[in-house]
Amino acid sequence: MSFNVMECAQCGHRVYPARLWCPACGHDGARAVALEEAELLAWTQVPGKAGESGSVFATVNALPRGPLLVVRLPEAPRQGAGQRLRLLAHTWQGVTLPWAQAPSDGEGVPGKH
Repeated sequence: MSFNVMECAQCGHRVYPARLWCPACGHDGARAVALEEAELLAWTQVPGKAGESGSVFATVNALPRGPLLVVRLPEAPRQGAGQRLRLLAHTWQGVTLPWAQAPSDGEGVPGKH
């Protein structure tokens, strides 16, 4: 499971969504980079319609070098800020969007030992 962001071919700055030019150096070349984990920075729960559960949205820092992403979570985080999450991609109406989820109990997050 992972989510792709764009990385500048010249300076390595990472962005999502893709840009025509790197906001850090102005270079116009980029490559897709798959990221597997993120650190939870903040989250909020948006109430659903009557009879529906709400949605949980979070701001996360993709690891190891960003960028910041706004992701959707399947449930409220258990540990709060600093919790490690797995990044994944969900396609909705033809658009790939960033999601994240906490690892299952006993399951490690890639890169965290």
